[in-house]
Amino acid sequence: MWRRRELLGVMGTGAAGLAIMATRSAAQPPEGHTSLHDPKHSQMLKECEEACGHCEATCNTAFHHCITQAAAGKTPHARMAQFAADCAAFCNLSATMIARSSSLMGESCRSCAEACRRCAEECLSAQTDDMMKACVTACQRCEESCRNMVRAMGGEHRQERESNRPTERRPS
Repeated sequence: MWRRRELLGVMGTGAAGLAIMATRSAAQPPEGHTSLHDPKHSQMLKECEEACGHCEATCNTAFHHCITQAAAGKTPHARMAQFAADCAAFCNLSATMIARSSSLMGESCRSCAEACRRCAEECLSAQTDDMMKACVTACQRCEESCRNMVRAMGGEHRQERESNRPTERRPS
């Protein structure tokens, strides 16, 4: 005969399994969207996560470089330092969202691509040294990878549909 503790353990494990199955079925992509978890897209996920991680590291290094340059009197680098720090933060977020297979990774990648674009433009203005050139290259690679992810997720069309959707007003 089963003891009470064993029975509760089996019931708890069963409930946890049902919860996981329910979460997975709820996380299925809407009709008409492809799943990024099929083998066809797994390489894209890996490449985007790696591009985000590389860009984060490069932007953090560029941030330090820019702060050092700004302290030496090269004031334009102070503005670039802020862009590099912000870009690194977006890249970190996107890499984390991809690694967790978050349902919000499309939004994260869209924002990351925009942050990378802006950071690359800013760094292009001072592309006089190897660090700034490396930052531009990493940002451009990450931007492209993130934009590909958003397209693969159907995000461009979804964003258009959501922007055309009437906003719901909450009672005051």
